[in-house]
Amino acid sequence: MATGKLNVYLVRHGKTMFNTSRRVQGWSDTPLTKEGIEVAEFLGRGLREVPFEAVYTSDRGRTIETAGIIIRESKQPHLEINELSDFREFGFGKFEGEYEDVMFGKVMEHLGFHSLEEAFEKFGDDGYQIISETVEKLDKTGMSETWDAMVARLKKALEIVSEENHVENANVLVVSHGMAINTIISFFDKSMINPELANASVTRLGFENGKWTIEAVNDLSYIEAGKLVLA
Repeated sequence: MATGKLNVYLVRHGKTMFNTSRRVQGWSDTPLTKEGIEVAEFLGRGLREVPFEAVYTSDRGRTIETAGIIIRESKQPHLEINELSDFREFGFGKFEGEYEDVMFGKVMEHLGFHSLEEAFEKFGDDGYQIISETVEKLDKTGMSETWDAMVARLKKALEIVSEENHVENANVLVVSHGMAINTIISFFDKSMINPELANASVTRLGFENGKWTIEAVNDLSYIEAGKLVLA
């Protein structure tokens, strides 16, 4: 367990090709776009005043690429990337690579709603779980991940991060995915879930005396600060 407070900067990866074309991207992977690279560069520059002790990513290329850019632009080349598959996005099975509107359309039809907004209004903070469980039901190939499996591995990933970093008041960078980050948020305060998490946004977690707290969600201030810093 870490000594003192552990500060975790939980970052959503930069924008990718599938993000741009609005295709489902869970375990599938596409590279960052020009825009995605640029916003990761701004974030890295905005984090130059934050000395990191360690860096973790999922094992998907888009998080690894984002972390590499942040390391370079924050001028902390000594940092090594630790890949943890447990930080992956939800696995959408047969819907991977499908247009988001098609998948969500099938999910909404199954649940009896006309829109995603209507579903979230009905299910509230449990919307992600209901949608994930519905994706699993609709995927007859058996390739879709279960909600419980994702929850278990994300909790395991957080445990690894807390156990491996013993430096007092350590700062740790974790680059993960939108739905995965919102699922982590749900562990501690469902009211802070944000379906609009921006690419390269920062969600800050604190870990002290065996307890996790959420200090910020979808923080874009580091990106904005980085725009003012010369490369």
